[in-house]
Amino acid sequence: MNMCGDSGWVLSVPVVLTGAVCIGVLLLARWVNRQRYFPGRESFIVLHLASLWWMIAASLEMSTQGASCKVFWATMAWPGILSVPTFWAVFLWQYVNSVRQPLPLSSTLGLTVVPLLIWLMALSNPWHGLFYGAGTAPLSDAPGSPIRYQHGPLFYAAAVYVYLFMAFCMGVVLRAALVSYGVHRRHYLAFVFVTAVPWVANISYVVFGWMLFGFDPTPFSFTFTLLAFAWLIVGVRLFDLLPVARHLLLEALLDPVLVVDPQLRVIEANPAALKLSGLRSGWQGRTLGDWPVFGGDLSALLANQARVEQDQLLTLTSSARYFEVRIRAIERITRTGTTVLGQMLYLRDVTQRHLSELKLAEALAVSEERLRTISSLHEQLQEQALCDPLTGLFNRRYLDEFFGRELARAQREHSPIALALIDLDHFKRLNDEHGHLAGDDVLKGVAQLLLMNLRSSDAVFRIGGEEFLLILPGADASEACNRLELICSRLAATPVITRSGEQRVTLSAGLAFWPRQGQVLDELLQVADAALYEAKRSGRNRVFAQLNEA
Repeated sequence: MNMCGDSGWVLSVPVVLTGAVCIGVLLLARWVNRQRYFPGRESFIVLHLASLWWMIAASLEMSTQGASCKVFWATMAWPGILSVPTFWAVFLWQYVNSVRQPLPLSSTLGLTVVPLLIWLMALSNPWHGLFYGAGTAPLSDAPGSPIRYQHGPLFYAAAVYVYLFMAFCMGVVLRAALVSYGVHRRHYLAFVFVTAVPWVANISYVVFGWMLFGFDPTPFSFTFTLLAFAWLIVGVRLFDLLPVARHLLLEALLDPVLVVDPQLRVIEANPAALKLSGLRSGWQGRTLGDWPVFGGDLSALLANQARVEQDQLLTLTSSARYFEVRIRAIERITRTGTTVLGQMLYLRDVTQRHLSELKLAEALAVSEERLRTISSLHEQLQEQALCDPLTGLFNRRYLDEFFGRELARAQREHSPIALALIDLDHFKRLNDEHGHLAGDDVLKGVAQLLLMNLRSSDAVFRIGGEEFLLILPGADASEACNRLELICSRLAATPVITRSGEQRVTLSAGLAFWPRQGQVLDELLQVADAALYEAKRSGRNRVFAQLNEA
């Protein structure tokens, strides 16, 4: 460095141009550093810092006047010269394959080993002369004259290292461009162009000795690289809409995928989407609603919901197909807020699943209907088991359950219960004279009369041929006697219509009361049966209750 201490410095047009490019690279690196999402972000920053190193060293080489100082700064440029293609290759690989994870620190340090070794070999050139030969000298005796370098074997070894990475870069972007089409193909062809310009400039210098302003033209080519990246970022939103791997979007996904801008114009579509719509060309920039097969239905789905984050079912009106639509916003976060750049629409064909669900729902509906039918039949069977088939009244099987429930309630509420045992008078004679069918008609007529004179809390049972039992919860002795007297008088006053004509029928009834005349059903039935016997012995067509018993 002491050899540059007394060297003069001149600010020339090439130096100003290179300095302007350095400032542009710094601004670009700063902008990229503030972006949260895009593949290869860290590698992109490193390669531009390396290019900054290279251009600063080139600027110092051009501005200094001493020949030895120029050689020194040319030597200092080697870390940048070697790191630019290295991390350019890493960036392109990560970008094309949508690798968002930063390169591990160990891998980053590993990639700097060779550039550092070559840099050390360049710095030690005065001792071995294998990097720059003895013929390295100024082009003329004029102050600040450019240096013509005599390249040694180590220089060409370093050049081979650089060109291997540059060939790898070119292979990555060419392959991406070949398998892409539409926006993606132009996207990657732009990368091919940006990659090729510095390469061509460097090969022209190394192989053919071509120089610009008397210097290696490669640093000046970064002017074009910077402008190209600025246009790609601002003009076509390089890192906004779709920085994902082409094979992930177009080759690996078998379901239709679309990318639309805020005006619902289709920016990108994968082969599955084109196949579904039947489009081959002229689709890019076309409004989603104008797409055949599914465009209108999908556009209507988006219009109905301003911001859809959950999956939606899309039914195609043009065909019996169903798609599960996943809609995700493509956003850019800035200082002023979030800017919506577009939407990614992912359509998953769920026709078979949906049809299976419909069949399953239909089968469940049939099963539920059958279950209701079975339940209804079960209720009918249970009712038939508990009811008398002739009169429809409860039979003796339900008597114990009903009385037990009413007894528990009466005990809780301290309320009475009345039982009435009823028997039709001279029913056997009616059967003998008019037949059993007429007798059945009489039984049904009497059952209807009893039901018409009961409260909703009462119950009537047929417990024998012509015997009926009434349970009257909450009725005391006076109320029960009055109600049974009314039933008895109404039956006697109203002829029963039978298929053998009208028949005059009377009844006799015996009453029993809980808890005065018994605590359990059997005790009460015995008291009611004794009272019924007394009613018949007293002349029938009457109600009897042993009210004087404690």
